[in-house]
Amino acid sequence: MTATAALSIDQLRVVYGSHAALDDVSLQARPGEILAILGPNGAGKSTLLRAITGKLRPTSGQIFIAGKALFPGKAYQHSIGFTPQFLGLYRHLTGRENLEFFARCTGVRRDLISARVSQALEEIELTDKADVRVDQLSGGMQRRLHLAATLVSQPSLLVLDEPTAGVDLGVRMSIHDLIRRRAEQGTTVVVVTHELDEAEELSDRVALLHEGQLRALAEPQMLVHETFGKDQFFVVRMEHPLPPALCERLQVIGFRRDSRESSEWWLQSDQPLDTLIDRLYRDFDGERDALVEVSVRRPGLKDVMQHYTGALTDSVVEPDSEPESEQAS
Repeated sequence: MTATAALSIDQLRVVYGSHAALDDVSLQARPGEILAILGPNGAGKSTLLRAITGKLRPTSGQIFIAGKALFPGKAYQHSIGFTPQFLGLYRHLTGRENLEFFARCTGVRRDLISARVSQALEEIELTDKADVRVDQLSGGMQRRLHLAATLVSQPSLLVLDEPTAGVDLGVRMSIHDLIRRRAEQGTTVVVVTHELDEAEELSDRVALLHEGQLRALAEPQMLVHETFGKDQFFVVRMEHPLPPALCERLQVIGFRRDSRESSEWWLQSDQPLDTLIDRLYRDFDGERDALVEVSVRRPGLKDVMQHYTGALTDSVVEPDSEPESEQAS
């Protein structure tokens, strides 16, 4: 364990019966770092969050917060702030009343509550809506207020589960700016998200979980480079249906498609685009009308996800399909 790590996870294992929800997971997060946790549904993300926030006793392994061992059930409200995916606000109370309530719950001193609440409302740009009931606020305002409920305690570790779920682009950018500001002030932020472009844009590093194991941990662009090197993805859109003989020609070049019904064929290669187009024109001489479009793109986190897990994640948010018990065996 590194003494300066804000969060250190050492050989964490969580077992439910014969199922290992987490299997020997080790990672660290530095002060002021934004770490994104990625993985398909059932990868172990929710289990990891419950362990980090002290809501779950692991089967084995340890978690350290700022060098201190985490023991489930103890009061860690001052150092850990957790914002769950689903809104946890009292709809009949105003925004200010909600934040005051959560400040008291997390142990903020009585003489500091008013200032902390005002600061949090200013951070989320809802000062003018502070005394409006939650059920009269828009969905985006409720999402920001939901995050502010965690900020009032000024935790050194901020754990966010799908913080931008269901919001428009403007609110998403506002939440991203808030997260970055907190990180710049030294807060460590752990974010679970299905939005791969969000992870690529926001995080300093990404941790990829699959079947309870940590498969990769690196800066987003470094992870893409380590996985694909100089390779690019070439996509050819063909007329559909394509005769079997032309399908075979594409397969000989190295193209493949995700299903027999798809009109798009793709190839991972480091060859220049001009070289590939010359090959296609040569092999399809006399039948070039079958070639509708040829495009090229650089790999991203979506491709890394598919490489390591065989699965694609997208903006559809679903809870991990893991047991609900808080006590591992």
